[in-house]
Amino acid sequence: MKLLNIIIFLLLIIPLVSAKSGEISLLSIVGEDEIKGGIANLYLEIRPGNGGIYIDSFPLTKLDTQITTRFSNQIACNFLEVDCSKYDFFYTIRAAASIVGGPSAGAPTTILTIAVLDGLKLDEAVVITGTINSGGLIGPVGGVNEKIIAAANKGFEKVMISKWQSSFNSSLIKEELEDKITVVKITNIEEALFHFTGKEFNKITNNEIAVPRNYVDKMDHVSNILCDRTKLLMLDVDNKNNSLYNQSSKYLSDAMNSQKKRDFYSTASLCFSANLRLKELILNDKNDEELFEVKIETIRQISELDDEVENKTMRTLADLETYMIVKERLIEANEYLKIMNKTNISVSSLAYSVERAYSAKSWSEFFGLEGKELIVNKEHLEQGCLKKLAEAEERINYIELYAPGIMFATKKQLSYAKIDHKNENYALCLFKASKAKAEANILMTAIGINAEEEIDSILEEKFLAIEKIILKEELKNIFPILGYSYYEYAKTLKEEDPASSLTFSEYALELSNLDMYFPQKYKNTFPSINYREILMLGFGAIFGFLVGILVILRKK
Repeated sequence: MKLLNIIIFLLLIIPLVSAKSGEISLLSIVGEDEIKGGIANLYLEIRPGNGGIYIDSFPLTKLDTQITTRFSNQIACNFLEVDCSKYDFFYTIRAAASIVGGPSAGAPTTILTIAVLDGLKLDEAVVITGTINSGGLIGPVGGVNEKIIAAANKGFEKVMISKWQSSFNSSLIKEELEDKITVVKITNIEEALFHFTGKEFNKITNNEIAVPRNYVDKMDHVSNILCDRTKLLMLDVDNKNNSLYNQSSKYLSDAMNSQKKRDFYSTASLCFSANLRLKELILNDKNDEELFEVKIETIRQISELDDEVENKTMRTLADLETYMIVKERLIEANEYLKIMNKTNISVSSLAYSVERAYSAKSWSEFFGLEGKELIVNKEHLEQGCLKKLAEAEERINYIELYAPGIMFATKKQLSYAKIDHKNENYALCLFKASKAKAEANILMTAIGINAEEEIDSILEEKFLAIEKIILKEELKNIFPILGYSYYEYAKTLKEEDPASSLTFSEYALELSNLDMYFPQKYKNTFPSINYREILMLGFGAIFGFLVGILVILRKK
């Protein structure tokens, strides 16, 4: 009977044996009347499961801490390219404070998740405080000086803070702490992991992106289509002495400079901007009846192209991306036309619809671009759509905890993505939710950072993060046409329009690894175990063993 109990016990603890665990120290703020730094502990256990994220804390955690934990988990899984839907994550926070809150646990939570997933040992003499942002960037936090004092008093040898931590008092280390602790400013997760483990991650020796020739040829062709249109529209403009025409000339000049650099997406975008203004000038000379005829013809062209697009077979990631960008342009063009009737036509809105539809037609040239074939089916598209919706909504809710109402436009875009999900247009849902998430990431990056002073530095780090993702994709024989195109345009805009550059860099980060939502091989940090089969096998063995014992006893 004792032997039977032992076997049953061993079978029951199999899931526990296969679990992985680890811990890391958190720097926190304690006290109400007098603010002081404190130390909390974060524990993580990962078990085979279904992608659940559970947080147990004493004291209580604020909502922003719970959301931060989910962000950190997502970034860690993407960083290692691990399919975390196969595991359950159990985070436990223990602290002396009455309540734990704030986003400053983002960086250490990400570090701990990566370490446990990858089987890394963390240096216990090292501690970090910082937010976690898109691209793995470490952001500044509040109460950093008090946290450094607490870390020094607790015996830590090194503390890492964000490169953009402007509130850090460097004289504090020499005067109050007498150099008892080393403060290191870092920019991203890779640097933090090196200080914690001595292991270098994602080190790029050559960040030269090998842009495929077929993409270059196609993008060059699209840019020529749009820029040739610019030159033709200029000939049709009668009144060339106005601001719209001057703006168009400037856009065309910039486009030609981009073309010389072989930045063909930037060339196409700049010519499109010129075409909007030129078309508005041309339409200004038409009467209401002529404008209505333009509207009817544009509706016909949109409908015709939409039918063509819906009949396309999506075999590759490039086909899916082309579908997304063409459909988005067609929908935008149609939305502007809907608000006009025969007696109330906005010339600027009509111009936008005409040129947006023309741009959609030019982008349709990318259908059939050679590339790695993926299983792009409805089921995987819906899963990707739902995941992006959840991620975007979490980020929006997080930002609105600090600035209610600021995300109105992004929430509207997210609502359109939800409508697409309801209508089973999962590809567009995935695209729009990705852009909504990217827009939320912009504000998350800006929290605590003086954007005007630091934006150049932030952009350079974002560009580096994008390059790492695209280079990883190239190793899988995948080239993200949207991610690369937005990255190229972001670099073009950096000097003259850094705010727009940041927007497009976030789009690039979010859209450079869409292949993660489609069947492919992931690294597996646990052995693949079917517990039901093991239990059945175990009980079968027990039954056979007991029968054998009975036979022996009967013979005796």
